[in-house]
Amino acid sequence: MLRRSFLTGALSPWLVARAAAQSLPTVRIGVLWDRSGSGAVTSGLDQIVAARLAVDDFGQFSRGYPIDLVDAEFERQPDQAADIARKWFEHESVAAIVDLPGTAAPVRVQQLARTHNRSVMNTGSFNSALTGASCSATATHWLEDTAALTMAMTVGLTAEGVKTWFIVAPDDVTGLAFQADATAAIEAIGGRVLGTARHPADAATFGPALAAAGDSGADAVALCAMGTRLAAQIREARAAGLFDRTKAICAYAASIKDIHAMGPLETSGLWLVTGFYWNQNERTRAFSHRFNELTGRMPDKPYAATYAAVGDFLRIVEASDTIDGAAVNVGLRREPVYFFGANGRFRVDGTLMLDVGLYRVKPPDQVTEVWDYYKLIRTIPAVNVFRAVSRGTCPLTP
Repeated sequence: MLRRSFLTGALSPWLVARAAAQSLPTVRIGVLWDRSGSGAVTSGLDQIVAARLAVDDFGQFSRGYPIDLVDAEFERQPDQAADIARKWFEHESVAAIVDLPGTAAPVRVQQLARTHNRSVMNTGSFNSALTGASCSATATHWLEDTAALTMAMTVGLTAEGVKTWFIVAPDDVTGLAFQADATAAIEAIGGRVLGTARHPADAATFGPALAAAGDSGADAVALCAMGTRLAAQIREARAAGLFDRTKAICAYAASIKDIHAMGPLETSGLWLVTGFYWNQNERTRAFSHRFNELTGRMPDKPYAATYAAVGDFLRIVEASDTIDGAAVNVGLRREPVYFFGANGRFRVDGTLMLDVGLYRVKPPDQVTEVWDYYKLIRTIPAVNVFRAVSRGTCPLTP
């Protein structure tokens, strides 16, 4: 496990001065990250950079409390994530944990935080159970889950004339969740799934699945993979002519880092959905350029969410003068969330209600600067994206 106040460079002068005041309680935040599985898309060391920027921008508490960041990688092991969180809560006075990619690990840590009355601000997981059966009064979910992403894509592409779908999914927990939630969303608004194809989670080629998608005659081919395997599917789909033969090729978990690596020639025309785009407005650009200077890449929603979550947590602690998990989360749910110019609110189940954008990757001749690959097609209101509280399984809901 690694401990660092910041990734690089000297500590801010105010932090050094405050840390010297040993009689004052330290407000400590843990970044629990991973770089394997879905963590390769939503997590990694870059999450520490986002948290660092939020701490720098907050400045200092009026009462002089020092702020400390600690971090650890849990290597896709839920038991390891739980052990780290337990140690942080019981022996290192960590007040809140942020990031937490994966499926089982965030559920385990969320349960531990509830037991220890500490906060979890999940910014790295697609798991819909975090605001469903495993919801917690001391936890919030800042990232769209599989149900929200698939519903946003379905609503958006239906408005573009898509009626029939073919789904290609990896045979793993997250891939199957995307497939199930996509099917439910499509059928809920009157669309039809003409077929599905699953592939091994570690597959290197996807010819049979993509051939079946092309032969189905579906208006849209939905890709549920992420990271390097999604990139391989996009390249194979391009080579097979699927981008020309279908109305839409869409990816539920596309990363701008992968789009940048492949380039607009390979990815032109790909449809995707996200609640954050770096070139959306002045606030997103200001944060993203600073992030890029430290990481060499533009941020996706998970990193923007970590920045916003850490900042909001510190402001609630400042206002309430407590790190009590229940009290802090009452404040988070009571106050509006100002997310880079957008206004959102948390529901009782911990869902952050923010609008989601439907984007399409620009053709090369429309890309006027590096990293500016997305064109906003339409904005989908949060109420049309996130499942209704009455349809969820969160025990906190009436």
